[in-house]
Amino acid sequence: MDLQVENLDTHEARITITIPDDVVAQARRDVARKLSKQIRIAGFRPGMAPVSVVVNAVGEQAFANELADELGGKYYSQAIDESKIDPYGPGQLEDVKSSPTQLVVKVPLEPTVDLKDYKAIRVPYVPPIITDEEVNSQLEYIRDDNAVVELVERPAQLGDLVEADIEVEAEGKEVLHSHRPVVLEDARIGLPGLADAIVGMSAGEHKDVTVTLPDDTPDETLRGKEATALIDVKRVSSRLLPEINDELVQTVGSFNTLAELREDLYNRLMEYRARRAMQQYQTQVLDTFTSLSEVAYPLIYVEERLTELVEELKDDVRRDEHMPFEEWLKVQSKTEQQVRDELRPNAENRARRGLVMRQVALAENIQVTDEEIAAEVERTISQYGGSNNAELRRSMMKEENRRTVQNTILTNKVLSRMAQIALGDSGEAGDAGDAGETSAESALTPEPAQSEPASAE
Repeated sequence: MDLQVENLDTHEARITITIPDDVVAQARRDVARKLSKQIRIAGFRPGMAPVSVVVNAVGEQAFANELADELGGKYYSQAIDESKIDPYGPGQLEDVKSSPTQLVVKVPLEPTVDLKDYKAIRVPYVPPIITDEEVNSQLEYIRDDNAVVELVERPAQLGDLVEADIEVEAEGKEVLHSHRPVVLEDARIGLPGLADAIVGMSAGEHKDVTVTLPDDTPDETLRGKEATALIDVKRVSSRLLPEINDELVQTVGSFNTLAELREDLYNRLMEYRARRAMQQYQTQVLDTFTSLSEVAYPLIYVEERLTELVEELKDDVRRDEHMPFEEWLKVQSKTEQQVRDELRPNAENRARRGLVMRQVALAENIQVTDEEIAAEVERTISQYGGSNNAELRRSMMKEENRRTVQNTILTNKVLSRMAQIALGDSGEAGDAGDAGETSAESALTPEPAQSEPASAE
């Protein structure tokens, strides 16, 4: 067997395997014997028909395919070992040549990442600032929650709590569909002009009005366009807002003074904002590491990430839209291939990010211990299922769920270490002691941001 290896720009290798004539002749006899056992050939016992007769019986192309499989099964693994390439997945037979017999196989290569001088990367971090106005806004939320609401028999006024059916459409598209009580303020309703349109309406009244959609309308094609609003008022209630003082504070939580509540709100806002700022910073750092690294991978690697994204979308549609994915595609007037094309840039970004994070985990020896996994499982159980929820514990310790927990921990540790490096911390990554099976070989993604802090309890 003779080998020729050509490295392609697509991060694949083309291997040409030249097989000696005597080996090919024996393989032809072996294939003929196997095929003549599988099919009945008149005049010959099973397995005894000559090669030429078998070729005539099954056809030259079918015989050639069987021969290629026979030779590939015998020599492909040997060719991979001798070529010293690192395959990512199975090779694909491109061609079979004769005189001499050659198998031409294209093999996807394992992705590679060169982090360059990643420890020299620096990304500025801007710490969050909490203003008095933001604390005051939180106090206003508390004030709103403690408003005295009373049903009234009069036309609606700004600031009232109005229960109404509101349907807004523009160019045949639904813009707003609300049946919940809402405070008559444009900021609360979410569409400028609607609050003023409802002012003066009483319970049982209907009104059709025209409003102009704002420049931040989610559908860009509708921005600045006129929309028709159908309004049916059900009931009107007045709202009496309490004063923001020590008396109010003492009714909403374990605080004695307004100053104590303000300090608590400030600390909670700062904690949330710092966490959010660090998550955003980690994403910025990840993008910087990725852009400065040299990353190479075969097309099949992106296709696999793309399939993952499509499967996640299917799950989201089933959960959030409560319809089969095929039905959702009809509603969107799209084919699955169009969806894949739209998601491809995201898949490429996921591929590059994940590979860079994997390489950082390996370079920094960042691992996940069994103790860390167990602790995270217990934390989740305590948060969602109670400390004695044996069923939830068994579910989370299943291999698939355990790997998800493991991957999440590793993701956070890698992002944290990258942020340390970008901030100029020259220390080594921690928690790299005796580890369980590491997920550093997995594609990693950042943890989603947390939600805005709630008002005081």
